[in-house]
Amino acid sequence: MPSIQVTDALTKKILGGIYAQSLKLDESRASLNSFVTNDDISNMPYALGSIYHDYLSRLENEGLVSFDPDSTIRLTASGRRKIVVVMIGGAFDIIHPGHVETLRRARALGDVLAVSVARNSTYRKNKGKEPIHDERLRLDLIISMKFVDVAVLGSEHDIFETVLFLKPDIIALGYDQSHSENSIREGAKKVGIDVRVVRLESSVPAIKTSSIVNSNDKEKLLAGT
Repeated sequence: MPSIQVTDALTKKILGGIYAQSLKLDESRASLNSFVTNDDISNMPYALGSIYHDYLSRLENEGLVSFDPDSTIRLTASGRRKIVVVMIGGAFDIIHPGHVETLRRARALGDVLAVSVARNSTYRKNKGKEPIHDERLRLDLIISMKFVDVAVLGSEHDIFETVLFLKPDIIALGYDQSHSENSIREGAKKVGIDVRVVRLESSVPAIKTSSIVNSNDKEKLLAGT
Protein backbone atom coordinates (compact mmCIF):
# COMPACT_ATOMS: atom_id res chain seq x y z
CA MET A 1 0.00 0.00 0.00
CA PRO A 2 1.38 3.46 -0.83
CA SER A 3 2.17 5.83 1.99
CA ILE A 4 1.97 9.58 2.44
CA GLN A 5 5.05 11.40 3.60
CA VAL A 6 4.46 13.42 6.73
CA THR A 7 5.36 16.97 5.76
CA ASP A 8 4.74 20.35 7.35
CA ALA A 9 3.13 21.58 4.13
CA LEU A 10 0.60 18.73 3.99
CA THR A 11 -0.10 19.05 7.70
CA LYS A 12 -0.92 22.73 7.28
CA LYS A 13 -3.03 21.90 4.23
CA ILE A 14 -5.15 19.49 6.26
CA LEU A 15 -5.32 21.76 9.31
CA GLY A 16 -6.39 24.63 7.06
CA GLY A 17 -9.18 22.52 5.66
CA ILE A 18 -10.36 21.60 9.16
CA TYR A 19 -10.34 25.27 10.16
CA ALA A 20 -12.39 26.20 7.08
CA GLN A 21 -14.90 23.42 7.67
CA SER A 22 -15.28 24.44 11.32
CA LEU A 23 -16.82 27.72 10.16
CA LYS A 24 -19.81 25.69 8.92
CA LEU A 25 -20.41 27.84 5.86
CA ASP A 26 -22.67 26.68 3.05
CA GLU A 27 -21.34 26.49 -0.50
CA SER A 28 -22.80 29.87 -1.44
CA ARG A 29 -20.78 31.62 1.24
CA ALA A 30 -17.46 29.84 1.37
CA SER A 31 -14.74 28.38 -0.75
CA LEU A 32 -12.45 25.58 0.37
CA ASN A 33 -9.77 25.93 -2.27
CA SER A 34 -6.53 23.94 -2.13
CA PHE A 35 -7.35 22.04 1.06
CA VAL A 36 -7.72 18.38 1.91
CA THR A 37 -11.12 18.15 3.61
CA ASN A 38 -13.38 15.49 5.10
CA ASP A 39 -15.37 15.35 1.87
CA ASP A 40 -12.18 14.79 -0.13
CA ILE A 41 -11.26 11.87 2.08
CA SER A 42 -14.73 10.27 2.01
CA ASN A 43 -14.72 10.38 -1.80
CA MET A 44 -11.29 8.80 -2.18
CA PRO A 45 -10.72 5.17 -3.13
CA TYR A 46 -10.72 3.06 0.02
CA ALA A 47 -6.95 2.52 0.19
CA LEU A 48 -6.08 6.19 -0.29
CA GLY A 49 -8.78 7.26 2.14
CA SER A 50 -7.35 4.87 4.71
CA ILE A 51 -3.94 6.45 4.28
CA TYR A 52 -5.36 9.88 4.97
CA HIS A 53 -7.17 8.61 8.05
CA ASP A 54 -3.84 7.22 9.19
CA TYR A 55 -2.31 10.64 8.63
CA LEU A 56 -5.10 12.20 10.71
CA SER A 57 -4.41 9.68 13.45
CA ARG A 58 -0.81 10.84 13.46
CA LEU A 59 -1.98 14.42 13.81
CA GLU A 60 -4.22 13.33 16.68
CA ASN A 61 -1.26 11.65 18.37
CA GLU A 62 0.69 14.89 17.97
CA GLY A 63 -2.13 16.76 19.69
CA LEU A 64 -3.05 18.83 16.63
CA VAL A 65 -6.56 17.45 16.02
CA SER A 66 -9.24 15.68 18.01
CA PHE A 67 -12.26 13.59 17.05
CA ASP A 68 -15.77 14.12 18.40
CA PRO A 69 -17.93 11.05 19.16
CA ASP A 70 -19.61 11.57 15.76
CA SER A 71 -16.15 11.46 14.10
CA THR A 72 -16.10 15.20 13.40
CA ILE A 73 -12.50 16.39 13.26
CA ARG A 74 -11.59 19.50 15.19
CA LEU A 75 -8.43 21.51 15.63
CA THR A 76 -6.94 21.53 19.07
CA ALA A 77 -5.44 24.74 20.41
CA SER A 78 -2.04 23.43 19.30
CA GLY A 79 -3.40 22.60 15.85
CA ARG A 80 -4.89 26.07 15.45
CA ARG A 81 -1.55 27.63 16.39
CA LYS A 82 0.11 25.55 13.69
CA ILE A 83 -1.57 27.58 10.92
CA VAL A 84 -1.71 31.31 10.18
CA VAL A 85 -5.09 32.66 9.12
CA VAL A 86 -5.02 35.93 7.22
CA MET A 87 -8.14 38.06 6.90
CA ILE A 88 -8.80 40.87 4.44
CA GLY A 89 -11.99 42.76 3.68
CA GLY A 90 -13.34 44.94 0.93
CA ALA A 91 -16.19 45.68 -1.44
CA PHE A 92 -14.63 44.04 -4.52
CA ASP A 93 -17.25 45.61 -6.76
CA ILE A 94 -15.13 45.43 -9.91
CA ILE A 95 -12.22 42.98 -9.75
CA HIS A 96 -9.09 44.59 -11.19
CA PRO A 97 -5.30 44.00 -11.13
CA GLY A 98 -4.98 45.86 -7.85
CA HIS A 99 -7.34 43.39 -6.19
CA VAL A 100 -5.51 40.40 -7.63
CA GLU A 101 -2.14 41.63 -6.40
CA THR A 102 -3.56 42.51 -2.98
CA LEU A 103 -5.12 39.08 -2.51
CA ARG A 104 -1.93 37.37 -3.68
CA ARG A 105 0.17 39.39 -1.24
CA ALA A 106 -2.29 38.71 1.59
CA ARG A 107 -2.31 34.95 0.92
CA ALA A 108 1.50 34.91 1.01
CA LEU A 109 1.39 36.10 4.63
CA GLY A 110 -0.08 32.84 5.94
CA ASP A 111 -1.64 29.45 5.31
CA VAL A 112 -5.31 30.42 4.93
CA LEU A 113 -6.77 33.54 3.33
CA ALA A 114 -10.24 34.49 4.56
CA VAL A 115 -11.96 37.34 2.72
CA SER A 116 -14.84 39.39 4.10
CA VAL A 117 -16.98 40.88 1.31
CA ALA A 118 -18.89 44.04 2.21
CA ARG A 119 -22.66 43.79 2.35
CA ASN A 120 -24.79 46.02 0.12
CA SER A 121 -25.86 48.05 3.16
CA THR A 122 -22.26 48.59 4.21
CA TYR A 123 -21.36 49.69 0.70
CA ARG A 124 -24.18 52.25 0.70
CA LYS A 125 -23.18 53.58 4.11
CA ASN A 126 -19.49 53.91 3.25
CA LYS A 127 -19.75 55.13 -0.34
CA GLY A 128 -23.11 56.86 -0.43
CA LYS A 129 -24.28 54.99 -3.51
CA GLU A 130 -25.41 51.58 -4.71
CA PRO A 131 -22.81 48.96 -5.61
CA ILE A 132 -22.58 48.03 -9.26
CA HIS A 133 -22.85 44.36 -8.32
CA ASP A 134 -25.00 42.73 -5.64
CA GLU A 135 -23.24 41.31 -2.58
CA ARG A 136 -23.88 37.70 -3.63
CA LEU A 137 -22.33 38.25 -7.04
CA ARG A 138 -19.34 39.97 -5.47
CA LEU A 139 -18.99 37.05 -3.07
CA ASP A 140 -19.11 34.59 -5.96
CA LEU A 141 -16.40 36.54 -7.78
CA ILE A 142 -14.12 36.43 -4.75
CA ILE A 143 -14.76 32.74 -4.12
CA SER A 144 -13.65 31.96 -7.66
CA MET A 145 -10.19 33.46 -7.14
CA LYS A 146 -7.31 31.03 -6.64
CA PHE A 147 -5.75 32.94 -3.74
CA VAL A 148 -8.94 32.84 -1.66
CA ASP A 149 -9.51 29.91 0.70
CA VAL A 150 -12.59 31.14 2.60
CA ALA A 151 -15.00 33.92 1.69
CA VAL A 152 -17.87 35.31 3.77
CA LEU A 153 -20.29 38.19 3.64
CA GLY A 154 -19.27 40.67 6.31
CA SER A 155 -21.35 41.90 9.21
CA GLU A 156 -23.92 44.58 8.48
CA HIS A 157 -23.32 46.13 11.90
CA ASP A 158 -19.69 45.92 12.97
CA ILE A 159 -16.63 44.69 11.08
CA PHE A 160 -15.27 43.24 14.30
CA GLU A 161 -18.16 40.78 14.44
CA THR A 162 -16.59 39.22 11.36
CA VAL A 163 -13.14 39.38 12.96
CA LEU A 164 -14.50 37.50 15.96
CA PHE A 165 -16.11 34.91 13.68
CA LEU A 166 -12.98 34.24 11.59
CA LYS A 167 -10.47 34.70 14.43
CA PRO A 168 -7.55 35.60 12.16
CA ASP A 169 -3.92 35.83 13.20
CA ILE A 170 -3.24 38.60 10.70
CA ILE A 171 -5.49 41.29 9.26
CA ALA A 172 -4.22 42.64 5.96
CA LEU A 173 -5.22 46.13 4.84
CA GLY A 174 -5.26 47.09 1.19
CA TYR A 175 -3.02 49.88 -0.05
CA ASP A 176 -5.99 52.22 -0.51
CA GLN A 177 -8.13 51.30 2.49
CA SER A 178 -8.84 54.13 4.94
CA HIS A 179 -8.65 52.09 8.17
CA SER A 180 -5.58 52.74 10.29
CA GLU A 181 -3.51 49.81 11.49
CA ASN A 182 -3.90 50.91 15.09
CA SER A 183 -7.70 51.26 14.97
CA ILE A 184 -8.03 47.75 13.53
CA ARG A 185 -5.64 46.30 16.08
CA GLU A 186 -7.46 47.96 18.99
CA GLY A 187 -10.90 47.07 17.64
CA ALA A 188 -9.91 43.41 17.35
CA LYS A 189 -8.49 43.45 20.86
CA LYS A 190 -11.84 44.67 22.21
CA VAL A 191 -13.53 41.49 20.93
CA GLY A 192 -10.75 39.32 22.34
CA ILE A 193 -8.72 38.77 19.17
CA ASP A 194 -5.01 39.59 19.23
CA VAL A 195 -3.91 40.20 15.65
CA ARG A 196 -1.01 41.53 13.67
CA VAL A 197 -2.10 44.19 11.19
CA VAL A 198 -0.21 44.49 7.91
CA ARG A 199 -0.57 47.29 5.36
CA LEU A 200 -0.05 45.85 1.89
CA GLU A 201 1.76 47.69 -0.86
CA SER A 202 0.81 47.73 -4.53
CA SER A 203 2.74 48.04 -7.75
CA VAL A 204 -0.38 49.50 -9.40
CA PRO A 205 -1.73 52.00 -6.83
CA ALA A 206 -3.44 54.13 -9.49
CA ILE A 207 -5.75 51.28 -10.47
CA LYS A 208 -8.87 51.62 -8.36
CA THR A 209 -12.54 50.84 -8.87
CA SER A 210 -13.36 54.53 -8.76
CA SER A 211 -10.87 55.16 -11.56
CA ILE A 212 -12.22 52.34 -13.67
CA VAL A 213 -15.76 53.69 -13.62
CA ASN A 214 -14.48 57.14 -14.51
CA SER A 215 -13.83 57.19 -18.25
CA ASN A 216 -11.62 60.25 -17.83
CA ASP A 217 -8.99 58.03 -16.24
CA LYS A 218 -8.88 55.49 -19.06
CA GLU A 219 -5.54 56.61 -20.51
CA LYS A 220 -4.01 56.78 -17.03
CA LEU A 221 -5.13 53.23 -16.26
CA LEU A 222 -3.83 51.86 -19.55
CA ALA A 223 -0.48 53.45 -18.81
CA GLY A 224 -0.51 51.92 -15.32
CA THR A 225 0.37 55.24 -13.70
